[in-house]
Amino acid sequence: MALWQVQFVAFFATFCTLTYHTVAQNADELVEEHFDVKPGGQVITVDKKMDKFHCIFTYAAQGGTNEEWVMTISGSPDKSSYTCTVERPGGRSYLFFQQFKMKVKGAKLEEAAAYGDADTPLRPEEYSIHKNTVKYNEDKFRSQLTKIMVFAVVSKKTEL
Repeated sequence: MALWQVQFVAFFATFCTLTYHTVAQNADELVEEHFDVKPGGQVITVDKKMDKFHCIFTYAAQGGTNEEWVMTISGSPDKSSYTCTVERPGGRSYLFFQQFKMKVKGAKLEEAAAYGDADTPLRPEEYSIHKNTVKYNEDKFRSQLTKIMVFAVVSKKTEL
């Protein structure tokens, strides 16, 4: 990974953490859902909404037993931006992810980051961002996932 990529990931992680903690102070601007990531290879979707913003996480995993994960959506006080994070508390997962995808609706995806075991950033070639979706890259993704974060901005419509 190039130095600029490492610096970007560090900046983005810090930005998301600061945004999360700032927004988390107001419980009305934080939505959290605990769910089990289930092995077995079937494609499963977790969908959560805050205001008009939707965060949709889809995955398929194998190995082990159910693991508790958390989806957190935080919104800025003026509802102009949102952060969605799906993560394994503690940063360790023993599951083998066959695929993952996170999609947002109601806002434009601006930034995304994905992490493997022990919060190690995934290599840039392991996933891609296209429009409002972050998705694993087949034949490049090494099946390790512990966290995925997106930052999205609500587009401002000009009133006439």
